[in-house]
Amino acid sequence: MSTAQLSFDIDALIHQAAVETAPTWDGAPLGYHEQYRTPAELDAAWKRWQFENGSFGCVPYSHMWHSDKYRRGEEISIGAHQNASFQADARCDGGRFGGPEHDHADGELPGDLMYQIICGPCRWHTISTSENAAVEAWHDHVLPGWRDLPVVPKKLAEHGGERKKLARLQTWLEEHYPAAWQAPGFPIISERSTYGTRHVPGRSPWGGYDLSDSAL
Repeated sequence: MSTAQLSFDIDALIHQAAVETAPTWDGAPLGYHEQYRTPAELDAAWKRWQFENGSFGCVPYSHMWHSDKYRRGEEISIGAHQNASFQADARCDGGRFGGPEHDHADGELPGDLMYQIICGPCRWHTISTSENAAVEAWHDHVLPGWRDLPVVPKKLAEHGGERKKLARLQTWLEEHYPAAWQAPGFPIISERSTYGTRHVPGRSPWGGYDLSDSAL
């Protein structure tokens, strides 16, 4: 037996012992579910699954909710409301493509990529197979009437971060958007091309969503 293999086996035994002696888990389910749980509870469950099973292939193998921070940046807040985004891969190949062999009871998994947004202060959440639909439901919860906002013309919305174009966008918004809607975390609605229909977090001038006009 090589030194590397011996070291690997010892590490595996140490990890197995750590798992066996860990306190019994009583937090959020360690699998797909649609219960209301706080963002902290979902994060803790995600870490526990990785502790027990490792991080390799953790998204498709666990089917668990995991934070979408890598796509959304910091959580968006509007007043007392918060937007905490999570995803879950609720599809299963039964181990055919390299994952651990397992199966599920009928109806246990939706069989799709799932999206969840949580407003912790309200203990409110929404779950959808569509990221955009989840984002829209959260705005319905937080900002009723957002669908009546003026649509930013495409030539202004596609600013590419250029200072002069951003200034023109800001001027247009100041002229067309209600003053009360020009506040931290608030969204804009922009005209998009056929393929640019994703609601993008953090891209409004106030740090909220840049919502596609496809929602209307």
